[in-house]
Amino acid sequence: MDKILINLLRQFNPETAHNISIKLLKYSPILPKAYKDKSLALNVAGLKFINPIGMAAGFDKNAEVFNSLAKIGFGFTECGTVTPKPQYGNPKPRVFRYVNDEAIINRLGFNNKGAINFLSNVSKRNNFESPLGINIGPNKDSKNFIDDYVNLINHVYDCADYITINISSPNTENLRKLQNKNELEELIKAIVGSLQDKEKHKPIFIKINPDEDKESYKDIISLVSKYSISGLIISNTTVQRENNLPSEIQNEIGGLSGKPLFNQANEILKLVYRETQGSIILIGVGGVSSGYDAYQKIKLGASLVQIYSAFAFQGPSLVNRINKELVQLIKKDGFNSIAEAIGSGA
Repeated sequence: MDKILINLLRQFNPETAHNISIKLLKYSPILPKAYKDKSLALNVAGLKFINPIGMAAGFDKNAEVFNSLAKIGFGFTECGTVTPKPQYGNPKPRVFRYVNDEAIINRLGFNNKGAINFLSNVSKRNNFESPLGINIGPNKDSKNFIDDYVNLINHVYDCADYITINISSPNTENLRKLQNKNELEELIKAIVGSLQDKEKHKPIFIKINPDEDKESYKDIISLVSKYSISGLIISNTTVQRENNLPSEIQNEIGGLSGKPLFNQANEILKLVYRETQGSIILIGVGGVSSGYDAYQKIKLGASLVQIYSAFAFQGPSLVNRINKELVQLIKKDGFNSIAEAIGSGA
């Protein structure tokens, strides 16, 4: 069934295919049944996960299908990126699919329907077994990005199980400058200060890009520790291009995701885990297309793993297949649970 669906969707341009996928998940009366195994359950940041595999931000931008994603086996979903006001994003075409390389390039630019629509959709939540993350970002025409983050995090706070601060998309001009030490400290101080009166402290993650140098990551780690941020999501898409990629990928502008990102994202994950030794929570994302790929990230220090591009290439049954493979891999290594494997190969 997945092969038929994927072949059908490939007849459309990638953005149209994505929109059709959202509608199918939203309205289909028949969805794959989730695979469950108690060895995959774990607690992270005070939240309970039935398995460590989540849908990354960018798929369910407007929080339309997180209930369906939970039904088909995802341990959690991160919705967004949502911005305060609706925005169209960058001009089309802005998504490019490379089947042979299992790669996607996008320059979408935080296209979404805005916070009011987003929270209206979140209010329809009916599955509380699967944690819901909300990924936030600024409007591209905002006069003050930090104000957007502060206002938005307070707006979505009560509806989220965790919140991700997206400072790493390459498709919003000047956004990645917030990953610089001084700018990042200003942002974190503003966010933490605005949340001091909240009765319940929810996990906050920062999603970083894979294109910085080692000293930049050390600066980020220092600030995350200083201000008690829960952890990092490693990583967003890359603007770098490996020399062995076809010329059409080399020359297309935007963030590259999928298999070509896997090793690069893993190197950053490995670096950050070695620097932190488990003192902050890491979520690994980038190029995962199998249980083995997910397991590599877990052994490098990721407590949780997210997928997206491979889901577009392989279809809805992928998440169950990954989880089944994870059960086999932890048994093979003599672990009783997936939690025992975290950081075991770092």
